[in-house]
Amino acid sequence: MTPNVKVTDATVCRQPIWIEAAVFLIFFISGAAALIYEISWARQVGLLFGHTIHAAGVVLASYFAGMAIGYLIGARWSRRVSPLRGYAFAEIVVAIWALLIPVLLNGSENSSMLAVLTHDSFFWQTLSRVIFSFMLLLPATVALGITLPMIATVCSSHGSGELSDPKNTMLVAWAYSINTAGALVGVCLATFYLLVHAGVTTSSYIAAGLSVFCAVTAWGLQKGTVATDSVSWNEVQPPADPRRASAASGKSLLGLAAISGFGTLGLQVLYTRMFSLVFHNSTYTFGIVIAVFLAALALGAAIVGALQRRLSTRRLAGWVAGFGAIATVASVVLFIWFTDLEYFSYGDSFSTYMLGAVGLVTMVVGPPILLLGMLLPLIWKMEGGQAGDAVGWLTAVNTMAAALGALMGSFLLLPWVGLWESFALLGALFAACSVTLLWNSFNRFGVIAGGILFVLVSGFALRSPVEVEYAREKLGEKLIQRWNSPYGWIDAIQIERNGIYKIRQNLHYRFGKTGSNTREFRQAHIPLLLHPNPEDVLFMGLGTGLTAGGSISHEEVKRIDIAELIPEVVDACRLLADHNFNVIDHPRTDVYVDDARHYLLGTERRYDVIVSDLFVPWESESGYLYTVEHYEIAKERLKTDGIFCQWLPLFQLGKVEFEAIADSFSSVFPNVTIWWAELAGSKPVVGLVGSSRPLNVSSNLVSRRLDRLWQQMGDTDFVLSDSNRFWNLYLGDWEMRPDAKLNTDEHPRVEFLTPVSNRDRQLISSRVLWDYYHEVLAKLPMEGAQLTEHSGPTISAAQRRAKQKLMMFGK
Repeated sequence: MTPNVKVTDATVCRQPIWIEAAVFLIFFISGAAALIYEISWARQVGLLFGHTIHAAGVVLASYFAGMAIGYLIGARWSRRVSPLRGYAFAEIVVAIWALLIPVLLNGSENSSMLAVLTHDSFFWQTLSRVIFSFMLLLPATVALGITLPMIATVCSSHGSGELSDPKNTMLVAWAYSINTAGALVGVCLATFYLLVHAGVTTSSYIAAGLSVFCAVTAWGLQKGTVATDSVSWNEVQPPADPRRASAASGKSLLGLAAISGFGTLGLQVLYTRMFSLVFHNSTYTFGIVIAVFLAALALGAAIVGALQRRLSTRRLAGWVAGFGAIATVASVVLFIWFTDLEYFSYGDSFSTYMLGAVGLVTMVVGPPILLLGMLLPLIWKMEGGQAGDAVGWLTAVNTMAAALGALMGSFLLLPWVGLWESFALLGALFAACSVTLLWNSFNRFGVIAGGILFVLVSGFALRSPVEVEYAREKLGEKLIQRWNSPYGWIDAIQIERNGIYKIRQNLHYRFGKTGSNTREFRQAHIPLLLHPNPEDVLFMGLGTGLTAGGSISHEEVKRIDIAELIPEVVDACRLLADHNFNVIDHPRTDVYVDDARHYLLGTERRYDVIVSDLFVPWESESGYLYTVEHYEIAKERLKTDGIFCQWLPLFQLGKVEFEAIADSFSSVFPNVTIWWAELAGSKPVVGLVGSSRPLNVSSNLVSRRLDRLWQQMGDTDFVLSDSNRFWNLYLGDWEMRPDAKLNTDEHPRVEFLTPVSNRDRQLISSRVLWDYYHEVLAKLPMEGAQLTEHSGPTISAAQRRAKQKLMMFGK
């Protein structure tokens, strides 16, 4: 047992300036490494669990739970060990475990573990994933949590080492601010550079290197602090301070810390969802929202360090909670005023679009989060105890509540309360805190006036989006039904002037529409016709159900499986049963609500044909449906002569991204042919068809099947009216180029490059398509598919391409 030592100003003296600066520097780097870890690990675990909102929630909760445990351990150890050495030890543990996580994940991809993680019971599946994710990340996340109380103890070297001393509070708040600023840099580094250039797993290795640097530096700094201390750190145990909060007050501070964490992370979920209504929802735009959020938190903590000596801490906490509540609901009004819920299209390039997005998010998110970000450091100050102890316990409670807030925001508030109402609810939570803190220490008339102002602004916040959407309905879009899902709004819409139905997500992403559905049906017909007897078929992605519904009229198909990520999309498709052949409830159909890649990973079924629908390539993490590893999994689920068809929206891809996908596809499948589904120059769609050998397609068999198909459907697609026209859709063969840069799980290039091509207007459509067709596509060999038993005149490749050009460009 360590002896009690009376602590005086002479016992724990102020560290030299250069040591404080060095501590701030390593804590900044530590914050950057922590966010790189979080982003990298979330992607690595997501490949095993599937990129669903539930899987993301499990990983987030596991990460935060481990951090909270680390804060508690750090609080206990901060007075028992040298804090800089304790910090160094924690960073070393993080670095070592970061090297082991990829190995452990690879070892988990065996059939027995997958059977547990993909259990048919949602409860057992979720429970197994929570346990697996928690235990996988636990050593690293606990070690990450330990670092904050240790650094707080290092920074509180003035006087008795307690936060009741304003000097200590200032330094601890600044250290927290600097660490959060480092997290901001980590998000930007990972999002804009490391993930795509260094690689997903390699990014965590780079972060491990940063952790080792921080550990070595901290160990060296400890040697520099020994000479300045009258006693060693592990001998110092400050006596009880009479200024410490009472037990009742301590409980209220724990409650306030919990509300701060719950509300702040809940708001992060809400803001991310709100901006998904107007942004193109790439990894970059999600990264911008998180980065601005972290910047506001960092600035708020820094302001606390400067203001807490001049104002009453309790009153200041009440003010920031109250103004933060008003700013929260006001941010909704501001968002509607700036965007009018229209698709954000600022600038004429990717860089200007990003700058515009940063500006918009900063104006909307910055003020409320800056204010609310001041709460946690103020709560530390109000507790007033030994720095490591107070920071550790209060931050642990704050972090556990933050995890709960993020989970409840995704799975309870958004689906059951609604987006705009949830902003008002969380704002009311902070307003209640403000009233509690200020009622006995501030003019009550002012408190009541603030409450009235909050109610008025909340009314505007709830009314503004309704008025904008009402204006949309006046333009002829009738909302049939809306589902508030964890993935956003899923809307069934009818265009009143022509009766066409649409299914859309978050206002601007359209899954498809009824009306002229030849292209959607064609995406089913082409791969099915290329197989002589397609009995078992899998469709990856549902959309409006039109593509999968196109298979109903093929008599050869005995079983139709559909993997769809969003359950509400399945419900929406039922409303279009008259248009999609009631594919959802057809006796030959089974629908599996799951990430398509994860479904393939967990199933033992084999298919004659697998059809991968159009996925927006710049959507965050959609790029994993275009990787080499994904195609390898799909290939394993094909029967001996099965084929895999990957439909690609050329109008959403640049040349580099298309070639990366095609090269990745051809690195897996020995024979790759390309087929047109839509030849219109403005929105061209092609399909990559992969098989183990060249395709031999019987002209007579295709003709008979087409005759039966059009009889069943009651309408004829002119482009597929006979076998000759069907064969005109054959574009050529693709072979992997020698200098190919593949799209892989480690380097998800497509996900990060397509947003740039999109905003720089380099997508393959119109003039870009014309040039690319003549430079590349028209020169492809045509040996991977042969039309046999053909009795009519032979059509040369040149004639076929002349017809394709005519249909695409009218010349």
